[in-house]
Amino acid sequence: MAATRRQDMPEEVPAQLGIAISAQGTTTTISLWGEWDLAQKPAMRSVINDVLERAPDCVVLDLSGLSFTDSTGVHGILELRKRATQQQAHLVIVPGPRAVQRIFEITGLTEVLPFLPTQPGTQAGRPRSAPHRARGTGGALSPPAATPAAERLSGRRR
Repeated sequence: MAATRRQDMPEEVPAQLGIAISAQGTTTTISLWGEWDLAQKPAMRSVINDVLERAPDCVVLDLSGLSFTDSTGVHGILELRKRATQQQAHLVIVPGPRAVQRIFEITGLTEVLPFLPTQPGTQAGRPRSAPHRARGTGGALSPPAATPAAERLSGRRR
């Protein structure tokens, strides 16, 4: 299984990890789809390095397109959080589907990591009727209703 990395819109690629990176202002979004396992560790490490090298104010990690992750994905997210914190960048995580979120629930990481809250009428943390956007100092990339939660998680008020 090889990782696919693109700068534009994702396409569904089963049994692989798809990666799309987009930036708006000082917010960078990493959107993942497919499967994040040991085979994708080098690709994700490279993506995290590239994204943090740009010194964004906010990093949004969108797990809503993942169909599977294992401890490799958990470790990758913990590393991303550690490095983002060291750079004083906000990290916001869009939850994955139930099968993906389960590993974070079992390990207690849903209480530690900055996941956006899942609200009624949403699937994987994303409102059905609204496009996915998150907020940083330079643009809109997170769901507007989730912005106060993201600010609480980051410790900053705008």
